[in-house]
Amino acid sequence: MTKPKINVLLTCIGGFFGLDIADALRMDKELNVRIIGVDGDPNVMNRHFLDAFYQIPLATENPDGFFSELMEICVKESVDILLPGADEEVWALSKVKEQFSDIGVKCAVQDSGTVDIIRDKIRFFKMASQVGISVPRFSAVSNAQEFVDAAENLGYPDRRVVLKPRTGRGARGVIIVDADATDHTVINEARGFQLGSLDQIAMDLNKSKQPLKLMAMEFLPGAIYDVDCLANKGSSICIVPRKRLWNTPFSRGVEGHQIVRNEEMEQVTATIAKTLSLSYVFDCDFGTSEDGQPGLLEMNPRWSGSVTSALAGGINLPSLLIRSM
Repeated sequence: MTKPKINVLLTCIGGFFGLDIADALRMDKELNVRIIGVDGDPNVMNRHFLDAFYQIPLATENPDGFFSELMEICVKESVDILLPGADEEVWALSKVKEQFSDIGVKCAVQDSGTVDIIRDKIRFFKMASQVGISVPRFSAVSNAQEFVDAAENLGYPDRRVVLKPRTGRGARGVIIVDADATDHTVINEARGFQLGSLDQIAMDLNKSKQPLKLMAMEFLPGAIYDVDCLANKGSSICIVPRKRLWNTPFSRGVEGHQIVRNEEMEQVTATIAKTLSLSYVFDCDFGTSEDGQPGLLEMNPRWSGSVTSALAGGINLPSLLIRSM
């Protein structure tokens, strides 16, 4: 008996792990998937390994064009399921997901109100704290003096402090405040990861003519973990914690992952899913203190870029997501 074909559209297909997602879907021989990819770059190499490819406007630069062209492609290709691959696309799609539903497309994004909470790190941390989730100490920063006060309250100069955009993602725009830093040092050019001293960073912040939208946070020096979770209406179906392997957290990239069990991280992730009534796949990042205690660093409203590393443990989250939808 021929299995019904499922047309799956993947956005941001040119990303480093874009092809891994497509491969993971094809590994499930009980699914008959046809994969359509879109990206802002017309020359991405991954386009050669798809059933169809389209260039579309970037959601960050032209959200209306991104939406309208995506709708046209979904109609043309009879798309059943739309899986976004970048935070900016999730934010854009959350506001119009009902319009995709009207044309028969299931869009794997949370409702816009939920995405707004996740996107704002201060709001998200406050929500997590209210339901008893342990988070690193943090403070909102809107000007240079608030940054100085927050850093000192978080233990500077004896302890490092993290300063990052309130609505940023990954390591983009992240600064590690370190008393031993002698100058701004770009650790990762692709991500914009920097190291700097309190005085240097405060001088830079003073140059801003607008209120800052930053977050100062306690630095956790231990191992870092990615935790991907598949959920449905707040109920966790599958939770996969993975320890990042690297020589130093300031290296240019992760050298691999180790799938682990960590009951505390799994419970926190399940609590977040229940509290926000989450569906689809999302990613929580955890740091650890000197004694190994986990602390929630942030949450991403889509799977982690390295979600397919769980295949090493026999867990195909992209496939499970398609099955659950």
